[in-house]
Amino acid sequence: MWAALALALLASGTTPPVVALLPLRPLGAPPDVVHALEVTLGNELSHLQEARLLPAKDIAEALKREPDCEARIACAAAAASHAGARQMIVGTTSQLGDAFMIDLKLLDTRTGQELRRATHPVSGSQDGLIELVREAAVKLLAPARFVGSRRVEVPGAAGALIFVDGKPSGTLPLAHPLEGLTPGQHVVRVKDKEHETSTFVEVRFARTTDAHIELGAAPVVALPAAAVPSALVETAPRKPAWVRPAAIGMLGAGVASAVIGFAFHAKAYSTASSLNGLAASNQLQRSDLQKYSDVDQNTNMARGFYVAAALLTAAGGGLLWWDLSTDSVGVQTRF
Repeated sequence: MWAALALALLASGTTPPVVALLPLRPLGAPPDVVHALEVTLGNELSHLQEARLLPAKDIAEALKREPDCEARIACAAAAASHAGARQMIVGTTSQLGDAFMIDLKLLDTRTGQELRRATHPVSGSQDGLIELVREAAVKLLAPARFVGSRRVEVPGAAGALIFVDGKPSGTLPLAHPLEGLTPGQHVVRVKDKEHETSTFVEVRFARTTDAHIELGAAPVVALPAAAVPSALVETAPRKPAWVRPAAIGMLGAGVASAVIGFAFHAKAYSTASSLNGLAASNQLQRSDLQKYSDVDQNTNMARGFYVAAALLTAAGGGLLWWDLSTDSVGVQTRF
């Protein structure tokens, strides 16, 4: 793949642009974590054939021309351009509870215009962190390669048509996986002469994942009249009258708790996004420090309400199932 890419670049006569990676700005995140993400991002960018990464010492030397230059987009762009970069990557790393959010922007050093943007939550194992940072690097500098593929299997549906996001994509069985799909959710529809079904499938970057789809529902079989019971006699005792109202009340409380938790979560995310915007435009002030504490507090409140919602919903669902099982189980038939 890399050889083909190099030949394509030579044939087109274009030179990969020089890209400068500016230090990531921490927004409430530990400096050592931010530095580790920055080093990982630099390593991933250096492996891309679509761009040449400006040496870190060159951009660091250029940023010293003016005090606090990297915090001002115009000054940073001029410094990167002076160092020989046509594009530059700036970004922030913020902390939201136990997770981190990395927000990266690819800018034109001559105009300061934003070319592309990649925002990813970062958490989990070291391998998972590297994979997410690699996705961000490819999305910024090699968007044509920011794709994945999906292998679709539908048993007993030979000759059926398959559609992805409403567009015809072939006839089953597929000889090859569906390629060139943007990572994320897609709607896959399968249709033959008698049946049709649609489902959501997830596409992962640089991976071929499998989707197993069942076409059509089980047929309804009519029973002869002689096979139908002539009488149904209830034998099981009924549950107490308070069970169903209590179950419904718990389910309602669970939904309300989830809504409140979502409201706190949305408030925390909105505040974090606002801080990212202020940092990008160099408008952060000392009074904004309190907002970082607000983000952590709202996140913890959201978690508490989410846990309460899960417990209430589980308890209410269990009671409701217990109550309804009385009406459907324990009958005697006579033929």
